[in-house]
Amino acid sequence: MVQTVGSVPCERFDDLVDQSVKLVRVMTGCQFALGDFALEIAPLRTHGGNMALGEGEEQGVEDSLRLFAEEIGLSFHTVRTYRWVAARWPKNQRQEGVSFEVHRILASAPDAYELIQHPPVNERTGHSEWSGDAAKRAAGWATATPVTAAEKVEAIRDLAQDEAVAAQAACDLLHRPEVAFKAMRDRQARELVNQAQFDQAELVEEGDEEEAWWDENDAGEEDGVVDPVAIVRGFHRAMEFTDLIGVCQGFVAGASRLVPRLRGREFSESQLALVARHLEKIRATADWIETAVSTGKVDLDEALAELLRDR
Repeated sequence: MVQTVGSVPCERFDDLVDQSVKLVRVMTGCQFALGDFALEIAPLRTHGGNMALGEGEEQGVEDSLRLFAEEIGLSFHTVRTYRWVAARWPKNQRQEGVSFEVHRILASAPDAYELIQHPPVNERTGHSEWSGDAAKRAAGWATATPVTAAEKVEAIRDLAQDEAVAAQAACDLLHRPEVAFKAMRDRQARELVNQAQFDQAELVEEGDEEEAWWDENDAGEEDGVVDPVAIVRGFHRAMEFTDLIGVCQGFVAGASRLVPRLRGREFSESQLALVARHLEKIRATADWIETAVSTGKVDLDEALAELLRDR
């Protein structure tokens, strides 16, 4: 059990909290009072903005507030904020025991008067009470201390707005297997990763064209179909690992996207036969790839070549 908070015992901490709560109430009353005084000096205008010059006035609102702030030793910005909050919260709507800071944050909420009467439960104390972060959550603001998963994600987004920072953070996070596994459950994330792999492969090809998979002049096209044997010869000359992984993952991603849509679908005999022929090609090609990467042998037997030529 925690015996101290910071440098003080828990009992002393509780005593300081009780005294501080009383001081905050006094401070809140003072802040509202100063705001009311500022409103008396320079009331908010219905038209012309809150800094408009009233009829018969020698000084504008800003000049009046600056003079008032200077005389009482506060900044113009502070006095202007007090005035605005006091205007947003008429005396009959101000909540006893709720700090001026919470009133300031909730002032911009569309249902502020109703909202402030229903404080959220503080998970630490179990009491219904307002805090600065609780008010920010209620008003839809970013919190100073992210607590919920959504707040933490938003904080990470803010820190990773720079593309270089985001890329490095993504790489670091994907080095964690559980993170990578969960991230790939997201369909859009999978598709973007696959697309990025294809794009990377294209960059490699463009930067090293002399090591293409096959020579277009030797490709042996017949009726628009590239001879698989020619592809194998090109593959034997320059195997691109990135391309291979991209093709495999592209197939897996496509299947993962399409197969769930087949639930309850019925196919004709001809459709089933066509699917079976293509699955046979896929299995044969997968075996061919496995043999190539395991043994380095990329020989294509006649039966497989004929199968791949068959449309």
